[in-house]
Amino acid sequence: MKRKNVFHLKKAAISAVLAISMMFATISTITVRAESAEEDPYDVESTDWMSMVPGDTALSSISIPGTHDSAAQYVFPGYFMKCQDTSIEEQLENGYRYFDMRLVLGQDGEDKPYLKLKHNFANCRTGKSLFSDAMKVDDVIDTMYDFLMEHPTETIIFTCKAEDSDDDIASIQNLLYEKIDGNPTMWYTVNEIPTLDDVRGKIVLATRFEDVNAVGETRRGLNFQWTEQNSKEIVDIPYVNSMMNDTQQLWVQDRFKYNTESKWEAVVDDMENCQADDDTFSLNFTSTAGSGWLSHPEGYAKYINQQLLDYDMQTGVCYGVVIVDFGTEEIAKHIYETNFY
Repeated sequence: MKRKNVFHLKKAAISAVLAISMMFATISTITVRAESAEEDPYDVESTDWMSMVPGDTALSSISIPGTHDSAAQYVFPGYFMKCQDTSIEEQLENGYRYFDMRLVLGQDGEDKPYLKLKHNFANCRTGKSLFSDAMKVDDVIDTMYDFLMEHPTETIIFTCKAEDSDDDIASIQNLLYEKIDGNPTMWYTVNEIPTLDDVRGKIVLATRFEDVNAVGETRRGLNFQWTEQNSKEIVDIPYVNSMMNDTQQLWVQDRFKYNTESKWEAVVDDMENCQADDDTFSLNFTSTAGSGWLSHPEGYAKYINQQLLDYDMQTGVCYGVVIVDFGTEEIAKHIYETNFY
């Protein structure tokens, strides 16, 4: 009898221990899930990250990943000129929303002028072969249209300048606006910082044209002109300010002739002192051509991009537009996630 009672007592004790263990295991699981949810409250795809940004936010008050010489994936000689290893479509899918486009005049077989993309003296092409077609601006814009149709919460900043000083600026502007006027509802061309809701599903035009007589001041897009920062001299304040319009300003760090260490210091200086807000657009270029005679963008980018990934960017802080060479999805996410907290 006593043995039986002892047996039942042991059995009851074991059952109680198991029950308590299961209870703690359940609590532990719930706690882990809660902590995971706390760590990553915004589970958003890189294709749609702007959907998580409130629509009344000024575009200049958003941390935005961008690419420098965005079309320079296939160029010759690649060692000196290649700045990206993904296509425009892939950059969009990876989360990049600012694109740096360098326009030049081209002519097809019928001597009909068109706009193509170039990096310095190197033509941007659609494939690796030297005989690949030139990359046309119309095709790039069509790619952007397709992306925005599929992802209407997003917007794209299309920043352009004339890359060849011998080209007629008016001709470049006329060809560009011919494309814009073919689909005007897809564009924002006012020189005034919009809110995100103003431009969801649209391309925001930003121009670096000194002369806008061909299109007029009211349709120039955001006035992204700034003095070239092409000196190797290390300066205390690496960024410059200029006025976009009567009340809004542009803040730019683009020291593209610094060595990698000095360049990274300039990037950090900008991030720590950035004045991006509702009335100030900040452009912080991490790209550099180096301080020597020969440039190797990919080698420089490996160093700077790793520094950027290791840099503790704070959530809830606006870093403006951070523009990189050889941009990856990981880098884009590192930048745009600062918008969420």
